[in-house]
Amino acid sequence: MCTSVDSLFHWMWCESLNPIERGHALLWFLLLLLHPGHGIALRDQSFLDLKVTIDEVRCGLNSPSINPFALRRTEFENLIRVCGSRDVKDLHYFQQLFWMGHSAAVWDCRAATEITKDWNGIDQIVLRNPRGALARVSLHGAQVTSWRNEHGEELLFTSSKAIFKAPKAIRGGIPICFPQFGTCGSLELHGFARNRMWFIDDNPPPLPANDSIGKSFVDLLLKSSEEDMKCWPHSFEFRLRVSLTTDGDLNLISRVRNINGKPFSFSFAYHTYLLVSDISEIRIEGLETLDYLDNLLQKERFTEQGDAITFESEVDRVYLSSPNIIAVLDHERKRTFVMRKEGLPDVAVWNPWDKKAKSMVDMGDEEYKQMLCVDGAVFEKPVILKPGEEWTGRLQLSVVASSFCSERLGLDRDGL
Repeated sequence: MCTSVDSLFHWMWCESLNPIERGHALLWFLLLLLHPGHGIALRDQSFLDLKVTIDEVRCGLNSPSINPFALRRTEFENLIRVCGSRDVKDLHYFQQLFWMGHSAAVWDCRAATEITKDWNGIDQIVLRNPRGALARVSLHGAQVTSWRNEHGEELLFTSSKAIFKAPKAIRGGIPICFPQFGTCGSLELHGFARNRMWFIDDNPPPLPANDSIGKSFVDLLLKSSEEDMKCWPHSFEFRLRVSLTTDGDLNLISRVRNINGKPFSFSFAYHTYLLVSDISEIRIEGLETLDYLDNLLQKERFTEQGDAITFESEVDRVYLSSPNIIAVLDHERKRTFVMRKEGLPDVAVWNPWDKKAKSMVDMGDEEYKQMLCVDGAVFEKPVILKPGEEWTGRLQLSVVASSFCSERLGLDRDGL
């Protein structure tokens, strides 16, 4: 039997363990944490909490009717709370090892979805996957505010000066721009959906099975209100599903239905703030040779001449009729964001650079260096919905560990 936490990690990593064996390893790990030789500073009354945790895990392992993963929060959040002096990273690493090797059929997706509150008391939904990846979705604007990989690394940018309080939009994450993207209409910038409180949709119209199986997800709903009707007199239902796959991919599916008695049109975008190492080292592949509208030059139309998009100054463009796969290469971090989309013909690219960043109250002066917006969008040709019709727009974000050229990613192929 292992005699140290390090050797336990090594044993679990090197050996092929079934779920029961991994459960026994978890119990041994919990017992190791009680050993004073590891410098664990147990807080008052915390031994009882840990004893309950061990009993619950044992119960889950011995009963075929209980899914041990449903005990996830008790197992690991209690450990983090109880073991004050131990490096929390070790616990997350063990969590990843314990889950590794389990199929989506074993993973309880509903148990991996929970509702918490942010520091302003607004409900947010936390999604987790078996490998330890995580996403947070706020009911304020149905906005994804965090997306972390299995190593706990944040992948979305959020400004340190972001305002998490309605009616101000959150600077970062993935705001939903509807029914207007940018300033292409008479509404407020990027429309009103990102500033409204959404609701959890407990009974949404069905989606294809592959949009649910093996994923932790939440369905959100926004309906037209009397306030909205004053500035945009159209009745609609907007349904959004946010899901996290077993591979850590982040999926967003928007469905807008016209429940009005007459047609209406709208523009749209997933205003995606990617967290990057250094904007001057970033390149985007998949948009070369395309026409684009330059918002810095009164939406004048140009054709992209470079073999990739790089950044040396402020950029605010909308690329038209784009392919369904785009790659954002971060050379310093040796990773590539891959964006796959459907129903979103255009791609907006934005970085404010130094001068504009300093003029924004909810943006740090130097934070432009660590962010890049690459948005799947409908801009040039707005969606027109007749009464009873529905539009769907899909976005999938994934990360590969190293930089790939566009040929290897197959950027000339369809997205989803």
